[in-house]
Amino acid sequence: MASQVGGSSATVVDGVSQQRSLADQHEPNADGQKSLQGVTVGQVGWRLFGLMRRRRVLLALSIACATLAALISLFPYLAVALTLTELLSATPDWGWILTIGCGAIAAVIAEKLLFGVATGLSHAVAFATQRDLRFELAEKLARVPLGYTDEKSKGEIRTILVDDIEILEDGMAHLVPEVSAAVIAPIITLIAMFLIDWRLAVLMVVPIILGATLLNLMMQRGEAPTRDYINLFSRMATTSAEIAEGLPTVRAFNQDEQATARARGVFAEMTRFSNAWVHQAVVPGSAAQVLLSSHLLFVGPAGLLMAASGWVSTATLAAFLAIAYGFGDLFAAVHGISHRLMVQVQLLERLDGLMNAVELPAPTISQAPHNASVSFENVSFAYGPRTVLSGVSFKVEPGQCFALVGPSGCGKSTIAKLVARFHDVAAGAVRIGGVDVRDLDSETLHRQVAYVFQDVFLFGGTVADNIRLGRSDATDDEVIAAAKGAQAHAFIERLPQGYQTVLGERGYGLSGGERQRISIARAILKNAPVLVLDEATAFADPENEAQIQDAIAQLAQGRTIIVIAHRLHTIVHADEILVLDQGRVVERGRHADLVTANGLFARMWQAQEEARTYRHASQERMS
Repeated sequence: MASQVGGSSATVVDGVSQQRSLADQHEPNADGQKSLQGVTVGQVGWRLFGLMRRRRVLLALSIACATLAALISLFPYLAVALTLTELLSATPDWGWILTIGCGAIAAVIAEKLLFGVATGLSHAVAFATQRDLRFELAEKLARVPLGYTDEKSKGEIRTILVDDIEILEDGMAHLVPEVSAAVIAPIITLIAMFLIDWRLAVLMVVPIILGATLLNLMMQRGEAPTRDYINLFSRMATTSAEIAEGLPTVRAFNQDEQATARARGVFAEMTRFSNAWVHQAVVPGSAAQVLLSSHLLFVGPAGLLMAASGWVSTATLAAFLAIAYGFGDLFAAVHGISHRLMVQVQLLERLDGLMNAVELPAPTISQAPHNASVSFENVSFAYGPRTVLSGVSFKVEPGQCFALVGPSGCGKSTIAKLVARFHDVAAGAVRIGGVDVRDLDSETLHRQVAYVFQDVFLFGGTVADNIRLGRSDATDDEVIAAAKGAQAHAFIERLPQGYQTVLGERGYGLSGGERQRISIARAILKNAPVLVLDEATAFADPENEAQIQDAIAQLAQGRTIIVIAHRLHTIVHADEILVLDQGRVVERGRHADLVTANGLFARMWQAQEEARTYRHASQERMS
């Protein structure tokens, strides 16, 4: 088996590994993915070692203990040969036989102890490396454009962060010491066997070489099916997550059968693929296993003939056969390792794909905004081939309330994301305080902008902890003041433990309006000079909507407010309203001026007013 070491070009985040990613060592295939054909055991091991290089001393001790344990495991076989040789002699030395037996028992104990130490050390290294990888990847996701997480399946990212790194534990905690022992120990043993009798050693290694060659061919041919298997597994995880998250919607529309049909299709595809893979690999796999474990097939009969002819002594033959038997057990472990190595190759490729994701460029020299103004200068932006904004220009002065309205998909939310630099513009510039956001370091930019998302995300902690995301060092009084400003204090006080109530996943147990008000409280606590509200009242009930609007009006004093609004009556007092349609500015002005202009805004206003009138009339008839 080859054990080449690769070069170095692509760097894993923050120096966790400086080795070149496995995928970078090969050319793209027809699908645009980089082929991993020709990746050797040595390259995989070197790559895994690169991930654990911060703890290379502990790793080296683990490999040394595993190798020593593998060598000691040969002694019981040698003890049997020595015992038989002594028993067949004319005058057996029973003291020597007892010594051999005690030595064999001591060797078994030492082997188990050394293997336990090796496993303990390798697991300590693996667990620490897994922790580092997850931290590094979480920091990496914070530096890539938000569009990356929008384009990638959430299930795929979750699979990499949780499942893939968990499976890497097998490579780091088991494969590195196991492969080292399965390569180093047999090499040392083989050298000893050649020293005992080179003729017997040659006869022994012939089937092993044939089996190793066949096994190497299987590994190369199995790389593409392994990639397909990993991709299918990821699809299964994503589909299962979609079923779990969409279960209420599916049940509400009585579409259980239709929703599960897709899952059944993916599961059936996995079954067909697995069966085909097994049928394809069973013959060469069995042949490789037979050859790797049949090293005594040649050396046994040949050794007996050589002993009968006087070419080798009986004692030498017995010792050689005993060591050869144990050597086969050592080397046969490679067969079980091969499939696990191929899985590690695919996981490392997926891990590198996330680690090498393009980050938002950091400014060479960070500047400071002069004030809280926000301006767009001929900004254009596209999601892939779909153009979302074309030549958008406007300026919001400090302390102004600026509203963005327009049909769905016109680019309102995209403008809000560009303010906080969730993406970089394709053309033009976005400026805060006269400074291009690309010239602000992330910490400075995040201090300038607070964001209230339409889709609120709450963590599984206390209410107070969720509000403190706005400012981690805020006191209890400051948290309460922010909640009062967001009209959230009253309902929080009614919770079982008030501000110390632990929320379920994503704020389970709270209404949409309550989650939204906690999100507004975060923004109030952050006290940033620029506040972006992406339909902040989307889930507010009519009773609290006016109160939230009052809170926002008070918050606007001295701050720049950018409001994305679908309910036009919530922005009638905005200093300026920008009307977008298909990514372009079609109207701008104050509410009264836009209504009298009889343009797109006037039509939207009329439609909403008619809907409100109809709704009120319906409520009166029902009452």
